[in-house]
Amino acid sequence: MPHVLIIEDSYLFGQFVCDAAILAGARTVEVAETEVEAERAATRCAPALIVADVRLRHGTGVTAVRRITGAGGHIPVLYVTGYPQGCSGCPSGSAVIEKPVSHDRLCDSIRQLIGKQAARPVTH
Repeated sequence: MPHVLIIEDSYLFGQFVCDAAILAGARTVEVAETEVEAERAATRCAPALIVADVRLRHGTGVTAVRRITGAGGHIPVLYVTGYPQGCSGCPSGSAVIEKPVSHDRLCDSIRQLIGKQAARPVTH
């Protein structure tokens, strides 16, 4: 079961995403509120999936994701944002859900991405 990194600066929404990720099959989750915290969290435990907001009080989820994934390896990304127009710089293939979002829709989206990641062949 995978580790999910959540990049979200709203405590309550971060907990909402944590709950959805666990119900979707995540073994562990960690919430980071800033770009810097997200990079540190990804270094401590490599995520199998990243769920990120686009706008943060300190930086952007897009920049954090770019820094985390830029060194290699494909990590699926789900952007959950009230500003979908801010996703113009998002990596191609990223999924985007606009806030507000229902718990069921979020859980289903995370479950699908976890399933796709689990189905990927391991390469060395």
